[in-house]
Amino acid sequence: MVRRRSRLLAGLATALVLATGTPPASAQAEPATAPKHAAYDPPLEVSIDALTPGVLPTKGPLVVRGTVTNVDLETWQRINLYPMFGSGAPPMTTEDELTAAIATDPEAEVGKRYTEDLAVRAEVASLGPGETQTYTIRIPQRVLREEFTSPTTGVYWFGVHALGENADGRDTLADGRARTFLPYVAPGAGAPVDTSVVVPLRGRVAHSADGELGRTSWWDEALAPDGTLGGPLAFGAASGTKPVTWLVDPAVPDAVSQLAAGNPVREITPVAPADDPSESESPSPSGSASSAGEGGGDGAEVGGATLQPDSPLVRAAQTWLDKAGTVLPDDAVAVLPYGDPDLAAAARALPSLYPTARKHPSATLTAWGVEGTPVVASRNGYLDAAAIDKVDDDATVLLGEQMFGAQDYPDGPPARGRVGDRPVVPTSTATAKGGPGPDRVLAPVALRQRLLSEATVRILAAAAGRTPDGQADPLVVVLPSTIDAAGASEFWAGLDPALVSLVSLPTITHLGTDESQIDPDELTYPEGQVSAQLDAGVFSEAGALIRSGRSLQSILGDGYAIGDTLVGEALAGTSYAMRDDSDAGPRLDRSRSWVTDQLEMVSLSAPQGVTLSSSSGSFNVAIANTLDHAVTVRIEAATDEDATIKAANPIVLAANSRSSVPISADMHGTGVHNVRLRLTDADGTPIGAEAELPIRSGQVGVVIWAIMGTGAGILFLAIGIRLVRRFRSRGGEDGPADSAEATA
Repeated sequence: MVRRRSRLLAGLATALVLATGTPPASAQAEPATAPKHAAYDPPLEVSIDALTPGVLPTKGPLVVRGTVTNVDLETWQRINLYPMFGSGAPPMTTEDELTAAIATDPEAEVGKRYTEDLAVRAEVASLGPGETQTYTIRIPQRVLREEFTSPTTGVYWFGVHALGENADGRDTLADGRARTFLPYVAPGAGAPVDTSVVVPLRGRVAHSADGELGRTSWWDEALAPDGTLGGPLAFGAASGTKPVTWLVDPAVPDAVSQLAAGNPVREITPVAPADDPSESESPSPSGSASSAGEGGGDGAEVGGATLQPDSPLVRAAQTWLDKAGTVLPDDAVAVLPYGDPDLAAAARALPSLYPTARKHPSATLTAWGVEGTPVVASRNGYLDAAAIDKVDDDATVLLGEQMFGAQDYPDGPPARGRVGDRPVVPTSTATAKGGPGPDRVLAPVALRQRLLSEATVRILAAAAGRTPDGQADPLVVVLPSTIDAAGASEFWAGLDPALVSLVSLPTITHLGTDESQIDPDELTYPEGQVSAQLDAGVFSEAGALIRSGRSLQSILGDGYAIGDTLVGEALAGTSYAMRDDSDAGPRLDRSRSWVTDQLEMVSLSAPQGVTLSSSSGSFNVAIANTLDHAVTVRIEAATDEDATIKAANPIVLAANSRSSVPISADMHGTGVHNVRLRLTDADGTPIGAEAELPIRSGQVGVVIWAIMGTGAGILFLAIGIRLVRRFRSRGGEDGPADSAEATA
């Protein structure tokens, strides 16, 4: 009985709602992001699974179908299901009224239950605990005209009430409710709204240290028909020939392709020639310390083992690829930067990431022939000014309508705009949240009715002259990844052409010429979004992995694609999906350690010291390559300005080989010169191996010889002087005798 008394309290809001068409103030104050109706706990759950047509018809019946489920612990009997009409109040005509209606308590009486014609109802005789029964209610045109005597353009409430009987008896309060919006557009009220439905294919792509995809249990769930990848794919595929736009992270189809191949470990394999794909089948990775079954040991990445060809996940991945490869090439594809990186964080921590992610190729999309339109879009519609500034190509920037605050945009976001020369398209995040509940807010019918209602109020805004060009603003809805694919055909079939004109996202981007310049500093970017961004350390690890991966690619040459593989893994590691992942940075570091192990298999050995016989000379160093693949490296030397060291670059080493490389040295000064030798890639980036050695110049010998020569010269000079003196002394002794002889 407590439950029934609570229903009486909820019913006190009826008079206000019926009189004004506006929910109680308490309901309006509830934020749209708050959990919906957590306290609502009816014994019977009612759903609306089909509503035909999706608008208030002027001809023919309105047919509603759905289910009623007993979630109570006792049996309910004599359950009657009645339609509910909100025709007693003025229709909703603005987005604010729709937003307020979404937050209305499920037990608030927003309309009148129709019980006058017993033929306009459904009956369920008995429903035990946990049992479900389908129902169909056909509402003829005569009843609709009685309830809506003079409808005007706007959005009305419509719902279904279930009244049953249990051990306590029966009352007139609903024991279960379902409700939705029922729009109506009077003839001639306005042209249909150009509408783009964008279906996301985004996911969490995380690799273990040896390149396997981790957490395969997540992929099991995501690829299921009701998963975050399988559900959106099935939902969009149900559109048939109607225009749909796919929002694709290129890393996702590549990751699913890896799963379909058995989730192999990362390998250094030659690129297969175009006419011989078998060449890509190579042996196990060189230097890899982990085996195929060790993926589960990589930190938090549990369950990353190689899969058997007949495993359910491999089959699910192949099924997903088959369907995606069929529908995507025929539809508009909006391509995100590879890996779906957190652009707001990257703009500050690693500015070069955006161009890297934009240019990075997707092997799977290329194989499907999908080029797509470049697009930038966060997962929640928020993107700050710094991130927008880094979009330096022609990518369309999708921004959630919540970024256009009422203070700077009192009339709502512009239909289209530009930040500099960057095209900006606002998206309706409110519409993407679905219907008002209490039944599933993202059920196809609930979401469709919310979209049709949004189109209705935009038609009204244009008719009232609240748009710059008198045309209804286009409507772009990026669906959530949790979209329910069951009943998707009902969503697409019920998009009334009088309200919406389905077009692709690129069409809306280039639609019309009235584009407003948007000041990014006027956009709303809450502090909570700043604190939610990926840590700068994640981008530091990603940058290091990208650099080391490119070095490995460089020494191997163009015949390999390991560099692209590693860059892709690094980009995926910076995804929005990693915001709550404390292992994001360490996981990238472990992958970089794998690359380091490969690079260290090319080593350098030098003598402990070298003494040159003169100012110039040469010596040899040894380089060893223990990889199973040939490499090309360079030796770069660093020393003081009085020495010049040159190597015979580039150096080509065969697989598992050693080579002696001559190094020439030219000394410009005396003394000992310390030289550091490093192995680098073709761009001069060190790859790890290095050696230091002292070189003693041969000019020291010249000095010694000069000293010795000087000493010898002095010695010979001294000898010469001594001889001269000796000869002179002998001449003095002979002089007197000669004189005597002369006198005689």
